[in-house]
Formats: sequence, C-alpha cells, structure tokens
Amino acid sequence: MQSELTIAEENKELRQRVSILHHKAERNEQLLRAFFAAELDLLSCVTLAELLDYLLNHFRQSFGLSAVTLMLLDPEDMVQELLDGSARFNHFPGLQLIRQQQPLRDLYPDKTLFCGEATAHILATCFRGADDVQSCALLPLIREDCLIGSLCLGSSDPGRYNHLLRYDYVSHLASVVAVCMENAISHETLQRLSSIDPLTRALNRRAFSQQLLREIKRSNRTGEPLGCILLDIDHFKPVNDTHGHLSGDKVLRDMSQLLKEKLRETDSIARYGGEEFAILLPGCSESEATQVAENLREAISQTTFSGHQNQALQITASLGLTICEQQHTLATDVSNLTESLIQTADQALYFSKHNGRNRVSFKPCLLEIRVQQ
Repeated sequence: MQSELTIAEENKELRQRVSILHHKAERNEQLLRAFFAAELDLLSCVTLAELLDYLLNHFRQSFGLSAVTLMLLDPEDMVQELLDGSARFNHFPGLQLIRQQQPLRDLYPDKTLFCGEATAHILATCFRGADDVQSCALLPLIREDCLIGSLCLGSSDPGRYNHLLRYDYVSHLASVVAVCMENAISHETLQRLSSIDPLTRALNRRAFSQQLLREIKRSNRTGEPLGCILLDIDHFKPVNDTHGHLSGDKVLRDMSQLLKEKLRETDSIARYGGEEFAILLPGCSESEATQVAENLREAISQTTFSGHQNQALQITASLGLTICEQQHTLATDVSNLTESLIQTADQALYFSKHNGRNRVSFKPCLLEIRVQQ
C-alpha cells in the first residue's frame, strides 16, 4: 500500500514537472516567434530614424521591457546629421551618441553579451533615469570586429536576465541590429550625399527641384502660398580673385550657415549656382516673404565674414522674390509652374542686381491664369 502511494506521488510530481516543462517550452516558442517577427520588422525599417523608433519604443512595448536604450559610436557626427535632417523624427530620449569607443570597451572588455543584475555602474552608464531596472541584457553591436554600439534591454524582473542561462536568440538579435544599423546609416548617407552640396551642406540644385515639386503640391492641397527666393552674393568674383578660392569657399559655407540660422526648419535652402542660393518659404504671403527676405539681406550686410586666413570681409547680397498661390497650382501642371516660379524669381533678382544691388525685389508669378468658363 505504501509503495502504491509512493508511486502515485512520484507520478503526480512527474506530471507537474512535465507540465512546467511544457509551459516553458510553449513560452520559449512564443518568445522565439516574437523575436523572429521583430527581426522582420527590423529588416523592414528603411531609414535610421524608423529603426531607432522601432528599437527604443515599439520593441520595449512588444517585449514588456522597463527600458531600452542605445549607445552608438558617432565620432564624426554622421548619425546626428542624419537625424537632424529627418522629417519624421528628431528626438530619441533613449539614444546616446558617443565620440569615443572607450565607454563601449568598458562595457564589453571581451565583446560578449552580458546578462544579469543591473549594477550601479550599468544603471549610470546605460539606463540613466530608469529607476525600475533590476536585471538587464547588454548587447554589443559589432561590425567587422569593431564595437559600434550597445543595445541595452532593462527589466523590472530581477530574474528575467540571469548570467547562468543562455540567450542565443538575444545574441542573434544583436547581430541583426548591427547589420540593420550599418545598412541604414550607409543607405541614408549615400542618399544625403546625392542631395547635399558638399561645400555648403545645403541642398543641391537637383534636390531643390524635387523639394519645389513637393512644396507646390502641398500648396495645392492646403491653399497656403509658397515664397520662392533667389539670392546672389554681390561682387563675389573679386573675393576669389583678391583673397583666393579658399576664402571664397569659406564665405559660401558661412553664408549657408547664416541662412540656416535665420530661417525656419520648414524652409528649404539650396546652393543653386556658384554663389547663388535658392530658398523656399512654405506658408508665407507676399508681405511675410518680403519681410523675411529683407531680414536676410540686412543680416548679411551687417555680418563680418572672414576669409581663409581670417581676413575681415564685408559681403552684401541681392534677392529676387516671387510667390506661388493656390490659383497658380490650379491653373497649370506642376512642371510648368516650377519653371515659371524660378524664372520669375530670377527676373526679380536681375532687377535687384541692376538697380544698385544689396536689395530685395518682388515680381508676381509670370504664369498666365486660365479662367474657367
């Protein structure tokens, strides 16, 4: 009888263990499916900003984590420039860009995954401001045997990440993230190089033409006007002839920076020619755009520019302005309208340059409006 009870108890305990193992297997299978889905989501991210948004926001929510942070090596501010130029995102609280590799080497002396207790050092380094992180997984992001970053997963459950357990799927995730990060940065950098003037860091002429098309279509949808300015630096050739082309290049760079500082983030600035810049002012009426142009002209004339050897240079500029109204966008196709706007702004600029320079001239859009019968 005693033997039968013992066997029954052992069978009960065995069934319980099997049930526990079964539940663990199911949970692991669900977790693996979730990680596979996350991998597909990561690979589908087109831009760096989308990738960061997924990792720092959606990934944390999907896996019930207390905190997800990311350290990225960015010694030349390449990542920062890409994010500054992003139209969709520009702020990621969990992102830390670092110039030196040493903080990454301190976290990963042997370049391997860490899982375990979130120590005071880890909290201070990886989870600043996150008070409820008890355990964590620190994933080294490695490309070509070089540490490029760290993805840090934090949990409020002290037992979620344990140094005694294996986390092969997490290590695989680190490899996928590193590849996606490198691809996104490379892809966007190439795109940026194809649209940015390398000297002034403003849009190039091709990119400006594309932006003008987008803004005209937006003006058509919203009914808001669009200001278009062509700006030409006065007497620029003598700067090159007297002070050298390096000084001329510096003036162009400083001019581009001044325009960026004086204009809104929604405005577009391009280097349109040698010493000519083109500017788009979405939502600006004639009076508002004229005031913006006057402010730019005055700011330029009151700024002391410096040459390559820091010699003081006084620069002025002439500006031509026109306005695209919704009636223009309804009257013709977009390609004709872009040509008309540039031509009109160019004629206004010509008037400024041949009537004393250092002035702003306005000319209405040349497009003939077709009256609907």
